[in-house]
Amino acid sequence: MQMELVHNLFIVWKPEYDLGIPIIDEQHRGIVTTINSLFYAMQNKHGKKVLGSVLNMVTEYTHIHFELEEDFLRKCGFTDFEKHRELHNELKHTLSSTENKSSWESDPQKFLEFLKNWWIDHICKKDRIFRDYLFNADG
Repeated sequence: MQMELVHNLFIVWKPEYDLGIPIIDEQHRGIVTTINSLFYAMQNKHGKKVLGSVLNMVTEYTHIHFELEEDFLRKCGFTDFEKHRELHNELKHTLSSTENKSSWESDPQKFLEFLKNWWIDHICKKDRIFRDYLFNADG
């Protein structure tokens, strides 16, 4: 019996997503991998089955990542630290919102789109601000 599986990625990692800070880049790729895992499950009709686990995983991983990133920014003296931390707090609140969880459980595609939009915007725009600050500060 031959089974057809779909192997497309929802987010293809691009070199321009790298910030040049190895641990942060690695964690960003980890988040993207998790998003792609949900997408794969959804393509194979298992989205609702894995959604709760993926939501928990993204929530926990996000907390770990934000703690590391904030510690890094604090140590580097990033001038817009509080503003950046507020962006992190907004995502943590969104992920823990009962209303959002209910909406995502009924339609995992909404969660997938939310994650893609939030993470790509954050990596490509918001994190670039501190990356540019750090590399310009070094000379």
